[in-house]
Amino acid sequence: MKSAMKIILPVLGLLILALSLGRMPVKRFVQKPRFDIEYGISATDKNKFMPILEIMKEDAQMEVDKNEVKDIALYYRDLNSGEWLSINKDEKFVLASLIKVPLMMECLDSMESHPEWLKKRIRFAGDKDWTSQQDIKPKKTLQRGKSYSLDEIMYRMIAYSDNNAMAMLLDKFPSDLLFQYFAEHNIDYDETPDGLEMSLGAYAWFFETLYNESLHDNAMSRKALSYLAAEDFSQGMHAAVPANVVVESKFGEKLLLDENGKPKCAQLHEVGIVLDGNHPFILGIMSDGADLTVLEKVIQHITHDVYEEIEHNASELPDKTNCTHSQCHA
Repeated sequence: MKSAMKIILPVLGLLILALSLGRMPVKRFVQKPRFDIEYGISATDKNKFMPILEIMKEDAQMEVDKNEVKDIALYYRDLNSGEWLSINKDEKFVLASLIKVPLMMECLDSMESHPEWLKKRIRFAGDKDWTSQQDIKPKKTLQRGKSYSLDEIMYRMIAYSDNNAMAMLLDKFPSDLLFQYFAEHNIDYDETPDGLEMSLGAYAWFFETLYNESLHDNAMSRKALSYLAAEDFSQGMHAAVPANVVVESKFGEKLLLDENGKPKCAQLHEVGIVLDGNHPFILGIMSDGADLTVLEKVIQHITHDVYEEIEHNASELPDKTNCTHSQCHA
């Protein structure tokens, strides 16, 4: 069974690299990042999408001018037309807990031909609490000595960003197939002392393929999206859109240290599919700045402004209803 279940990362050490450290204040930044603007839109749709890009640029510049954001990357893709907008999409950031999405996808890819594996149960020994190093801790935790199905373990890993759930998979099914998965799909990344680094442009591919169901069958794609829709992170994108709007998202946070072990900056990212009416879109934000609480507000601010601009553009469209999985993932 173990050899058949090609599930996850090669070494437990990668979990350590993905873990986030505690929140600590650090000095304000004076360096101003360069904004690399790119987009893929047709000439006929420029009037529709360029205002969204202008909002993204204005908000990014505003956050930088406040000297609380050192670097930022933004990505937007309209899921109806495929047209996209970006700022610094090729700049790499530490993934931290964002690594859990491709890990989940590798698990589900392995289980497509054996969906019964989702019911396989694993006992949580609880010898080490990997959540102790998380700044944003899971609101629901695993109970020592209790057994959980792989389905629930993956759910908790994504919905609650539970590092103990991730460690259970790593400890039970060590494999190097996630890196093979990256290689097969030409996903560019760097291995650094702080963890895996990847650009927002590369990372957004995972969400695009899940939405389009181009890597998984219908059932596994919807299962993955249901995990993401259950994300319990109210400080980010969810705080910026109406409560009835479904957001299938994942966040990642990391405190980076200098060579002396002292905090030099914090990174906070969130990437999500926003299912609103008949105009679903992907929004990704990766940020590097002074403090996680500040970066939470940055994500809220940008998400709110982009959402409001899209709502304004779509206000005259007919049949604008709240998007559900059955409507948007037909």
